Amino acid sequence: MNNDANWADDVNEPKPVNPRLLPAEFFEEREAHRRIRQAAHAINRSADVAFAGVLARLSALMPPDRPADTGVGSPASMNTFVALLGPSGSGKSSSKRVPRFLVPTPHDANIMEYLPLGTGEGIAEAYMGEVEITEGGDGRGKGRTKTVREQVRGNALFYADEGERLIKTMFGRSGTTIGETLRTAWTGDTIGQFNGQKINTRVIEEGTYSMGMIIGFQPETALPLFDDAAAGTPQRFLWFSTLDTTLPNEPPEWPPPLQLPLLADKLRNAQITFADTIRKELRVEDRARVTGETIPAPLDSHRPLTLVKTSVLLAVLENRANVTAADWELAKIVWDTSCRVRDALVEEAARQRSQEEEQRTKQHVDRAVRAHKAVTSTERNVVRVARRVSTRVHESGGMTLGAVRKDLASRDRGCLTDALDFAEAQGWIDPSADKILPGSSRPS
Repeated sequence: MNNDANWADDVNEPKPVNPRLLPAEFFEEREAHRRIRQAAHAINRSADVAFAGVLARLSALMPPDRPADTGVGSPASMNTFVALLGPSGSGKSSSKRVPRFLVPTPHDANIMEYLPLGTGEGIAEAYMGEVEITEGGDGRGKGRTKTVREQVRGNALFYADEGERLIKTMFGRSGTTIGETLRTAWTGDTIGQFNGQKINTRVIEEGTYSMGMIIGFQPETALPLFDDAAAGTPQRFLWFSTLDTTLPNEPPEWPPPLQLPLLADKLRNAQITFADTIRKELRVEDRARVTGETIPAPLDSHRPLTLVKTSVLLAVLENRANVTAADWELAKIVWDTSCRVRDALVEEAARQRSQEEEQRTKQHVDRAVRAHKAVTSTERNVVRVARRVSTRVHESGGMTLGAVRKDLASRDRGCLTDALDFAEAQGWIDPSADKILPGSSRPS
């Protein structure tokens, strides 16, 4: 009986904390967070993936004319990109289902949702459309109507269940377009292309668009993205693990959707503000960077801007436009967890490269050893044949080259020339014009 009780105690022990997952206290902190986790666990999926999907969806629904001004640098766009890291079949698609239900699309929103990722031109095209305009007229309302292409929407959400295609596109012939567009869109600057022909012109100006992006990666397909770290591409993503070790044995009930009247109202009467402590922290950190007092690690270069974006979205989840110190601390938890997921991937890549390099070194050494053995074996054969030939020459008082060759086994005739050179150098034989004579010494 005691053994059974002990066994039960072991089973009910709390699961060890997974540092690559958002901690339990993060989800317990707020009702919106609890509801996101509940919805994910109700369908047996990762809470972190669902939360990542909510962040990206919120950023896509944000009004583009409400940037976040912290007093440091330019006002920040809320455009947010999330990367979901895990093996195939680990539930990346829950980043669509849960957010779509919990954060319904406002009835008057003009948004393209969950668009596939293709090229940089395609990203800009998502905001374009055709409209009819009337030109000329005689003052009585008559004129010529024509169709033109221009920006017709300001919101778009992109989704790729597997990022392998994106990686191939980025590092293919058209890669400069998609890579540059991603980096520019994340900061909210003008994207698109201006060409001589109107059909190929797509210019989406700064401050006129909002964007969210969700990309799923298997670890091996995500690694090439870090080859673009110098340009700043992987730094623009928040990284989340799709493997949730906190899934309960029994699924909870499906929760009701979130009520976000502030978002539905497009923040019309709200201005995004930040607590003074946040503004001061950002200013101090920014000054240290500008003066060169601190140099951030390459992959952490966008930490301040990422925290700004994340903290604003966390506030909006609470139906607030004022970012508090509590929002800021929760954003830091998101950032720190993202870094641990990202760094684990980078460390695994380094380990794999080390193993591959070690394997290449071993193969090189093995080849060198085999080559050395082959040379040593050849040298032994030369010495052996030289000794045999010299002994026979001394015994017979001299032999012709033909007689020496005939006296050898066929396997040894290939090294006869080298053997005669070696024997002569040792003084064992004395080649003459027509005969090989005994030398001043003989093999011992």
